[in-house]
Amino acid sequence: MVVGQQLSGFEVFGWSVSGNETCVGVKQKSDFFLFDVGIVPSWAKGAEHVFISHGHIDHIGSICHHMRKRELNRMPPAKYYMLPALIESVKTLCAAYGKMQGSSLQCFQEPLLVPVEPGSTLQINKKWSVRSFVTDHAVPSQGYILYSTDDDLKLTVPVVAFTGDTRFSIFDHLAHPDLLKVKLLIAEATYLDRPEKHLSAAQLHGHIHLQQYAQNADLFHAVEALYFIHFSDRYSARQVVDLVNTTLPEDLLRKTHLCLAAKRAQNLDC
Repeated sequence: MVVGQQLSGFEVFGWSVSGNETCVGVKQKSDFFLFDVGIVPSWAKGAEHVFISHGHIDHIGSICHHMRKRELNRMPPAKYYMLPALIESVKTLCAAYGKMQGSSLQCFQEPLLVPVEPGSTLQINKKWSVRSFVTDHAVPSQGYILYSTDDDLKLTVPVVAFTGDTRFSIFDHLAHPDLLKVKLLIAEATYLDRPEKHLSAAQLHGHIHLQQYAQNADLFHAVEALYFIHFSDRYSARQVVDLVNTTLPEDLLRKTHLCLAAKRAQNLDC
């Protein structure tokens, strides 16, 4: 049984390499949410709600695999939340996979695809709701904020945010008022070194450089845990750790956690 990292009251699972695949799971008791589905590790099939940030293959390419894994394990269909412009393409993809499978699979015939306009609020269940916000990537994209409701206290609070791929502009020109009020922030950090070269590359391709977090560390003072994903394929796990440790100021470093499972699986100078 795979065990995730315990962060701010959540069990967090991650598998992410920039351009290759990204999938992050957040679990609390029986509630399990997935952010992006560019790959389906064994733990990912348990998520009933899947929030997709944008249409790049490394973030959505395994959506049909997730559907099939759940059906194969006699699980009810999951719901997949995404930009409205992606819905028809995913339906076409499901039809193609059904045809290649050579048999009638219910998961591909009637996939539960939920169109989500940026800025929308959706009630997931009695305890959880989600709000989407526009992000700043090379293609249309959005992030998600999970809210938890305490019926006894009549209080709804932002607890988890997922940025997907984005430029840093969503932080210094807040994409949503609650983005930096969450307990757990799951954010990309594609580029880690050589800021004189890679800062401009990050801006060009719609990503973030680690130096931008270091230079704006005070923005994240209210966040309990910062979980970095989406490191470039050029860095080994050891390099990621070393670069993060030597770049971030101490206050930010203490709350920073790294998504390294995919890096370690590559066994590149780990």
